[in-house]
Amino acid sequence: MTHLDLERDHRCADFLERLSRYLDGDLPAQERRAIERHLHDCPCCEDVLDSLKFTLVACHEKGRPALPRDVRRRARARVTELLRQAPRAKTGAR
Repeated sequence: MTHLDLERDHRCADFLERLSRYLDGDLPAQERRAIERHLHDCPCCEDVLDSLKFTLVACHEKGRPALPRDVRRRARARVTELLRQAPRAKTGAR
């Protein structure tokens, strides 16, 4: 992997972390423009965005299914476990 590949992967990871806020319109204009420039140059991230948009539309159309209590309990436990294992984001530098 080249230095350029590593740099692109870092930008993609940063982009994907902010994707939900981008779709919700919760980013300042400068960050939105930076993401839009990245999307213009990165077809993979553009595909991720398109897929997420499609998923959101499908979820809104279908509504929220009722999950069995055991499934909800296991999912909540797994998310909690993953959050405990996740590295903490450093604040400040961007």
